[in-house]
Amino acid sequence: MKPLGAIAFFVSSLRSSRSNKIRRLLNSFHKMSAQAGTPTTQNLLSYHIDRLKSSPNQCLLLDGGTGEELFLHGVPDDRKIWSATAIIHDKYHSTLERVHRSFIEAGSQAITTNSYGIIPGVGFTDGEEVKRLMGIAGEIARRSVTTDSGTASALVLGSLGPLVESYRPDLIMNHEDGVRCYQYGIQGLNPHVDVYLAETMSCLEEACQVIDALSTLQQGVNESDDKLFQKRPLLVSFTLRSDGNLRSGESVVVAIPKMVSFSIEREVERECSIAIGIFSLFDCCRSIFFHAYFKFHTVIGILFNCCEPEAITKAIREIVSNPQIHQYLHHPPSVSSSKSSHYTTLDTQSSKIFLGAYANKLTPVDPSWTMASSDGAQPMRSDLSPAKYWENFVRHWNNGDGRDDGGIGGIQMIGGCCGIGPSHISYLRDNLRSNVSSNSQ
Repeated sequence: MKPLGAIAFFVSSLRSSRSNKIRRLLNSFHKMSAQAGTPTTQNLLSYHIDRLKSSPNQCLLLDGGTGEELFLHGVPDDRKIWSATAIIHDKYHSTLERVHRSFIEAGSQAITTNSYGIIPGVGFTDGEEVKRLMGIAGEIARRSVTTDSGTASALVLGSLGPLVESYRPDLIMNHEDGVRCYQYGIQGLNPHVDVYLAETMSCLEEACQVIDALSTLQQGVNESDDKLFQKRPLLVSFTLRSDGNLRSGESVVVAIPKMVSFSIEREVERECSIAIGIFSLFDCCRSIFFHAYFKFHTVIGILFNCCEPEAITKAIREIVSNPQIHQYLHHPPSVSSSKSSHYTTLDTQSSKIFLGAYANKLTPVDPSWTMASSDGAQPMRSDLSPAKYWENFVRHWNNGDGRDDGGIGGIQMIGGCCGIGPSHISYLRDNLRSNVSSNSQ
């Protein structure tokens, strides 16, 4: 067998094997950890992931549109750098912290860093400066979720937005430049976040640049044993046209399998370097590598954001009508939990993803729109109150009990984007609780 073939076979064996030897190695690792005083209880991220896996009725409540809330609290709406004003100017840091906490108090179980506007497209071209500003955004978010006792009250999602313009797949960077620029943001956010969030991705290529950037950095960590860079999973969120397709015109049922396959492909390349090293290590070290292999996976969810909620509903219904992609999902829409185990074509459950949605309150955006050319903020809709957002959209996205009332289900990460404020989140919190309760009866 050729060397590359042998490595591929070894990695394939790792994916499918549940041998007693690996179990013994993992058990040894856990015993060693306990003896060394390492906590064995799950952290907050693991808790939420396990909870979401346990039932399609479980939900992770995200925050709303931080940028628009900042403007309501007196931060200037800069048409060039947008909400990054609150990062650049120290005097707005306390305002940003208050906005983060307002969402947590409303019920958000995860908040998003205010790093969306720190991009080359608006003039942040110095990589070290991007890292520094991203770090400030992450530090403020982390401080916002930290309680007096030092524990975390919510997850921190590290926002990685489009590098040039939102909604414009025709303006994205070439792959190599995009990967390089996203790495600056990832490195700046890394010490402070639980999960990266590539949001408002307008096409598959834009999202793949983030995956490539993260995968390359992770591989560098494996090779250099960099203790300062921590492995974090990734959520990818696409923005949609009014017809439910990506802004590029790509169908969501085409994008999801390609996204998962690309992530797995990049993961395998990274794991090959780990596998080579395993053969030359002592057994105790080997167990640590196996533990890392089974515990860390790059993309854990695909979401839809910064678009009309009607577009998200169309995208979800397309997913419903294409059961061939249900194999990629932990809980396929309109598929009861008793049937979910049928979709097991992928190598392992760990390759499956969650679905999520956080719509905006904006009126439809022109396809040629750019932030730089806009005279002011996009007008808001008047028909998306907290009650309307829940009743007309979120209730159906999250309702997986099969009742004949338009419920779709399967959407487990829910929040809001531009214009969706703490009052919306509070309303969702109260009604999602009752929704979970009624579905469990």
